[in-house]
Amino acid sequence: MDQIVLFVFLSLAALGHCGLIVWAYNSINATGLRRTTIKLVEKFALLIGLVTPLLFLFFEIQTRQPESPLSFSSLHVFTKISLFLLVMFAAVRAPFWIESRPVFTLAKDQYQVLGTQLWKPLTKGAHFRGRKFSLMGKLPFNEIGSLEANSKRLLLEKLPSELVGLKIAHISDIHLTGQMDHRFYRQAFEWLQAQSPDMFVLSGDIVDYDRCVSDIRDVFSDISAPLGKFFVLGNHDRRIANPLRVCEELVQMGWHDVGIQQATVAYRGVEIRVIGNELPWFRRHGTSSFHASEADWTLGISHSPDQFGWGVSMNCGLLLCGHTHGGQIRFPWIGPVVAPSWHGSRYASGVFVRKGTLMHVSRGMSGIHPYRWGCPPEVSLLELSSFSKSS
Repeated sequence: MDQIVLFVFLSLAALGHCGLIVWAYNSINATGLRRTTIKLVEKFALLIGLVTPLLFLFFEIQTRQPESPLSFSSLHVFTKISLFLLVMFAAVRAPFWIESRPVFTLAKDQYQVLGTQLWKPLTKGAHFRGRKFSLMGKLPFNEIGSLEANSKRLLLEKLPSELVGLKIAHISDIHLTGQMDHRFYRQAFEWLQAQSPDMFVLSGDIVDYDRCVSDIRDVFSDISAPLGKFFVLGNHDRRIANPLRVCEELVQMGWHDVGIQQATVAYRGVEIRVIGNELPWFRRHGTSSFHASEADWTLGISHSPDQFGWGVSMNCGLLLCGHTHGGQIRFPWIGPVVAPSWHGSRYASGVFVRKGTLMHVSRGMSGIHPYRWGCPPEVSLLELSSFSKSS
């Protein structure tokens, strides 16, 4: 019986230990710290996570009597306390983790998938330029070279009737790194353009390296929309020496930089306010200075879904985000586990609602990590429609 108790405790403690590492990763990546600092803390946390169990094992071996059988009662009191704390962490976090699974968090009654296309390269590595992506792209079921183009109807509360049918092309996390062929992006933008969107929205993480800033003109050429094109920066845009170069390139191509100034457009007589949020990485304007009553309807753009509360406070009817890449890896039934957010994987991708504000989180198009399983890159065409709680 004592050994059964030991097995149960070790199993639960292992879950708590892994959960603690994941929580640390998600939390540190949700901060506005410099990338070098984040990566240093990440490596330290991983090192501690790997070394700690070995240290406990070594400690038990050194303090144990040779003839003493391994059981729970034979463990040192310090080991027992440590295991108990890990079990408590697992017990406390488990309900929150279960409650944040997609089956419970998605606003299923407020969106409809109208159509989905999954494009796969005809030959392995056809979309890759860099060696790292070319090698990793050959792994079984790795979807970094695939691309899902989907159409969704979003059902929004308090949507002016004139805005029913408005189409928004949502793209995010382009990550120009030199690893992906430009044709990968172009086929997605051409598909979106063919759907006749009324506006384009780009929710951050555009360029990772200075040498790739010049790629913007080729990748984003020939994109147009009657109501305009709007963007904000993301955390990876801080990796280049002067992120404003990205803004300058896009603005010269006709994009509106709502990371620094809100924009107002009219559609069928309705005034739409478009506002941006780049926190916690950029503070290029005072987001608190926005006033919710300035327009008939408000569209918010934020790189991180952690700004959901901001979207609600700004009375946004719709908030468009990215950043989390869908978690990169999604397990059947469980969904994603890792996501760079204060909320963990709760808002990794999909449609969510809070106090009348609908949030669409894109899985993004690319990244610096050359793996995706069960989580292909995506671009979305979002068609607005009305939602009534009584319906």
